[in-house]
This record gives sequence, structure tokens and C-alpha cells, in this order.
Amino acid sequence: MVRRSSRRMLESPRPDGGGLVKPERLQAVLEAVRDAGERGITKEGLARVLGGTALRTVDRAIALLEDQGARFGKARSGRPALIHFTLEKAPDWDSKITPHARMALEVALMTLEGTATELWFDQLESLRALADSHLSNRDRDLFRALQTHVCVRGGADDQQALDTRMLTQVLLALGHPEGPRELELAYQAASGRTTTRTVVPFTLTHDVFSGGAFLLAWDPAKQEPRHFRLARILGAKALPKRGLVTDKGPLEQARDYQIGGWFSPGAPFRIRVRVGGTHWPRALQDAPPALPSVEVLKDKGGVILSFLATELNGPTRIILQFGAEAEVLEPKALRGHLAATLKDMAARYR
Repeated sequence: MVRRSSRRMLESPRPDGGGLVKPERLQAVLEAVRDAGERGITKEGLARVLGGTALRTVDRAIALLEDQGARFGKARSGRPALIHFTLEKAPDWDSKITPHARMALEVALMTLEGTATELWFDQLESLRALADSHLSNRDRDLFRALQTHVCVRGGADDQQALDTRMLTQVLLALGHPEGPRELELAYQAASGRTTTRTVVPFTLTHDVFSGGAFLLAWDPAKQEPRHFRLARILGAKALPKRGLVTDKGPLEQARDYQIGGWFSPGAPFRIRVRVGGTHWPRALQDAPPALPSVEVLKDKGGVILSFLATELNGPTRIILQFGAEAEVLEPKALRGHLAATLKDMAARYR
């Protein structure tokens, strides 16, 4: 996964007419040119938008917008030939978003929802509404037309909404400005057994392979990292006591090398898998899976998929999707684990 450094957020300036044109008129001119799209709009058309104002006011507005970062296309067409203005770049203060940015947001939200958690459901809905309010009329119509032709598959559907009160307590403990607080959890294991424990929250992880969101935390009683599936947290209470973790190394390793929610405190080891066939090699080269330190190298008749892990179950789940086209080259322990798994699977079909 490629991580980009965050940029410092700058406060956008407001439209400034410099005493020559009212700010609301600058906004109206910008909106009219934007809504005109590729066909553009003439100065006469802009004057009508402004309620029949003088053409010199339109000229001043265009000049001021250009001074504030706008860039307009100016093409002559028609008889008589008139300049038609199109918007190539908005001014620095403009708060509107493009339909392309709105579509990118929609795909990102659909993908996040596909991790089988409603963790951010209400916030995502609010963000969608905010983004829609910052689309021009023309761009909103374009986005809605495009939206019907986009889908996201391969994730999981969340059949259980999260307890909002529980989630609030988790976030309060995790995001305390002076450092994470201790968190008391009532947790139901996969076996159905419910226990209560006090942990120090470390990070939230969203894992598409396992279809879920997890809380990675330090368990002081067992002195080890633990993954808690959010959907199985029955209750949570942020405690006033600051959480202490003497060594964050194991937590960082669990965060960085977990696959499908599986991790081990052991040192990471390198996995190499030869993948052949007509489909998988190209698919892996086009879109390498988001695995720790992943590499996809060309090999005779296919590719070598290489990545790091600390546990065998997560990699096994990944490798099984390739079927008979995959062969584990190393480590030996994974070859043995996979051979035993396949033997048990074959026995079910005799």
C-alpha cells in the first residue's frame, strides 16, 4: 500500500471584488461559466445572469477571477463570432468539487463499506451530503449519470450494525489528546464465550481479506497484542487511567504484518509462491495484493509472489484462491501446513 504524506490544510480565501465587483457577482459569474460546460457562455450571457448589468462589469469580473487563480478558455464561435468562456481552472477560493472528485469519493466510500463494518456509516452519509452540496448543477447531473455505471465488488456485507455507544467509548479511549486511555471491554469470542478485560487501544484496522474492522490493543494481563473484531465487542467503557505500554514494538509488528486478522509475536518471515496459469500472473502484476512488503517478480511460466508474514493461516487463505496454479516455494513450514490443509480438504470429497 502506498502512503502519501499529508499536506497542511490551508484556509481558502473568499472571493474579493476589490471594491469593483461584489463578491456574490464573482460567484455568480463563476457558476454560470461552470454550468455552461463545453459550449461556453458569452459576455452577453453573463450580463444577463447578473441581471442585465453592463458588459464592463463582466470584463472586470473575468479579470478579477483570473487574478485570483481562475483560467478561462476563450473560443470564438457563431455568427457574428463571439467569445465563449469555458472554465479550465477554478480560482483558489472556489469550494466546488469536480464530478471526477465526487466519483473518486464515492468509489472510496463504497470500498470502505465493503470491509464489512458500519464503523463510519453516519459520517460517510454526512460526507456524501456535504460533497453533493458542493457540486454545481451541471456537475451534479453528470455525477448522477456516471454513478449508475460504477460498482465495487469483492468485499463483504455487514449484517450487524455496531453499537454507537460502544464505538464512542472506543474512540474516546483511542483518541484522547494526552494519549490512549485504558478501555474496559466486554467481548464475545468466536466460540460464543464472553469475557471482560481491560486493554490499552492502539489502532483500528480495516481488513478486506477477513471482511471486518478490528481494534488492535495491548492486553496488560497477558502482556501481548490482541485483535478484537469490532462487531463482537458487546460493550466498552473508556477509563480515566492513561494506558501504559512499555514496548510498542509488538503492537507495531502486529499492525504492520497482520494478514486477515492473523498475526504472531514471532519474527516476520519471507513467503515465496510461484503462480502460473494464463490469468493470475497478469492479474498479480496489474494489481499486487496489499500484503506486507509485497513483490511480484516475473518467472518462467508465471510470477513469484513474495511477501512477509508472522503466521501461517493468513497466507494460506490468500494462496488457496490461486488453486492448482500456486506452489509455495518457502518457507518449509508453510508448505507442510498447506499440504496438510489440502489433504484434509481432499478427504471431504472422497
